[in-house]
Amino acid sequence: MVPINASIINVSLPTISVYFGVGLSTVQWVLTSYLITLLGFVLFFSRLGDFWGQERVYLAGLLGFVSTSLLCSLSPSIESLIIFRGLQGMAAAMMISVSMALVRKSFPSHMLGRALGIYAVAIAAGLALGPAIGGILSGFLGWRSIFLVNLPVGILDFIFCYTILKRSQKSTVKWDIPGTVLQFVCLFLTVYTLNMVEVASYSTATITGAMALISLVLFIYQELRSENPVLDLKLFKKKTFSAFNISLHFNYLCMYMMFFAVPFYLQKVLHLDQFTTGLVLTASPVVMMTVSPLSGMLADKFGSRVPAFLGGAVSAVALISMTQLTVNSTAGDVFIRLALLGLGAALFQSPTNRALMSQLPSEKAGVASGIIATTRNLGMVFAVCYAGLLIHLAISPELMQASQLYGAAAADLTTGLHLVVLFGALLSVGMAIISIAGLKHKKESLVKYEKVAVAKTIRAEKKLIGTISSIMLVMNRDH
Repeated sequence: MVPINASIINVSLPTISVYFGVGLSTVQWVLTSYLITLLGFVLFFSRLGDFWGQERVYLAGLLGFVSTSLLCSLSPSIESLIIFRGLQGMAAAMMISVSMALVRKSFPSHMLGRALGIYAVAIAAGLALGPAIGGILSGFLGWRSIFLVNLPVGILDFIFCYTILKRSQKSTVKWDIPGTVLQFVCLFLTVYTLNMVEVASYSTATITGAMALISLVLFIYQELRSENPVLDLKLFKKKTFSAFNISLHFNYLCMYMMFFAVPFYLQKVLHLDQFTTGLVLTASPVVMMTVSPLSGMLADKFGSRVPAFLGGAVSAVALISMTQLTVNSTAGDVFIRLALLGLGAALFQSPTNRALMSQLPSEKAGVASGIIATTRNLGMVFAVCYAGLLIHLAISPELMQASQLYGAAAADLTTGLHLVVLFGALLSVGMAIISIAGLKHKKESLVKYEKVAVAKTIRAEKKLIGTISSIMLVMNRDH
């Protein structure tokens, strides 16, 4: 539900903008508020899951998600919708922060890449279904109905998970409250600063930018001296771990800039309805659903280096090809290019997630899951800011409030989309290069990781054989 809810709103953002009579810089907060609270609390809840139990955190998040979805559908104003979306993001953080740790618990090391490939399919399925469901519901029943789809799905999910998941033992939680608060403040101020730059309020942006920098310095200082940090910065001393996190962040920046920017191009320039827009946006996730398990299996067998590099290269080619889109392009032209982008993401994400999870011991699974979720959601948050800023370099906020654009205005928005995809192409090249650097010694570390599991299996087998031999000796003596 979390990825569905992250993508289901994108198709309706142009409609919500017109409905409430607000511009792009305001309506993007409907998406940004959700992502900020999701990101701001994901590390907090991942740590809570390590002590209170991942299963309990997940179930509590499900209840909160269903409740806030109902509130979003009843929002009387754009301000209340933004607030309720923020609360919904907090509930989503409870679910997503522990999801990968639950996957790690459920599969042995030699099947981890395959399992994470299936996990990537679940994420891609949500992203794929989101635009289609959002387009259908919003087109026939209005934008408020897109939040109601979470109610039956969430209730069934809660019943299923409550029955299946076994609750782990609780232990005392040692909180890092200052670190959690500083992380959230830093993130909010950074996004707000970018938003002020977008609307040309440079004096305010200077003040909030300085405050964001101060809060970042205080956060780093707090985390380095804390005995129980919300984010263990020492983990980033591992070059491979750091390299893969950066490249994964770049990948989500590229993907989510497209999910944010393309609906405006499709509806305002190509004049497509919400239903058709939703179908076009399914191109990338559908390909990811198909290819992600295969790339995970390839990573299990041959290592992560080659598929991760190819993923970055394919993504770059796909994004560069989008510079050929014009005011006269068709839905098919966009669909093909988004499908190619989905292929690149599928080749990249599963091997990268596998490499990240294999870097840390099993007791750090919750921390790793939280960091990966943070990397993903940080990319989503800044993708909205960067895409909005680049689009506004080409077209004025006043023109963006129109339901459809023609002539020079349509060409300006198309130019804004070109700026976004060129920036994404540069990031894709960067993530391919970083992946190669991060994987320089990855084969050896993965081999070591697998050897530990094999050694444990061999020791268990020896004990079993020894026990059987002792029994056989006793039986022979009796005879």
